[in-house]
Amino acid sequence: MTHAPVGGPPLNPPGPPAPQGPVHLARGYSLSARATAIALGAVGAVGIGIAALWPVGDVDSGRPSCVFRLLFGMPCPGCGMTRAWVHVAHGDVAGAFWYNPFGLLLMAMAAFAALYVVYALVRRRPPERMLGWISAKPAVVLFGLWIGWSVFRVWSISQGHDTWSVVVA
Repeated sequence: MTHAPVGGPPLNPPGPPAPQGPVHLARGYSLSARATAIALGAVGAVGIGIAALWPVGDVDSGRPSCVFRLLFGMPCPGCGMTRAWVHVAHGDVAGAFWYNPFGLLLMAMAAFAALYVVYALVRRRPPERMLGWISAKPAVVLFGLWIGWSVFRVWSISQGHDTWSVVVA
């Protein structure tokens, strides 16, 4: 027990060390969650902006822009995603579907993230709230469907079916 000096304020014993972990902002949100939400919104907005500025003729020229395809000569799970985004940004939803139907979903999610982050920042609300809406089970199922569809598409092309050959044309 520590005694206070005569006539002075009582000495407080040193408390436990401060907990080490994420820095928390108001309302219990962490700084890393805020940075993640803002980064997702910014990446979504930049991706949509690039898709809107990229001429449709350039992506339809057949020249691959995918590093995976350039290295290995076969489509990756995301193959056609860039073309899908460019087509959607220019109003061709049906064309985007044939390049990569998951591109439509991903672009909608990117647009939502970008708009929500802007809305939250303007209204002075925590943009990281949107991260709480992501549930692991549906995300894993959606990811599995995307990978399964991509494997089927690659197999279909290797068997000579031309349904998805627009992607590698």
